[in-house]
Amino acid sequence: MLDKLRKDSYAMGVILGIVVPAVIFGILFGILKLLIHFNPEMMLNNPNLMKTLIPKFILVSLIPSLFILRYYLLNLKYDKTGRGIVISTFVLGLVFVIVQFAL
Repeated sequence: MLDKLRKDSYAMGVILGIVVPAVIFGILFGILKLLIHFNPEMMLNNPNLMKTLIPKFILVSLIPSLFILRYYLLNLKYDKTGRGIVISTFVLGLVFVIVQFAL
């Protein structure tokens, strides 16, 4: 399994750059849903809770991509994979900007 992650290609970088933030976003969103389920007063006290937290979750989910990028560029010297991670992180950053200003 780990041998497949040690591959220098743009596709591997894009996949890592999308999957890791998506998993982190899913975990954060799931925790928020559980908190709302067990404490419904959270939504009553702040009706715009989801609108304010979703863009922040997107931004926080991009942080692990920086550590993965550093690992692939400095430790493994995989430039193509690093570039794929940068491309996908940039696109997800644009998604953050669009969501932030659309909501």
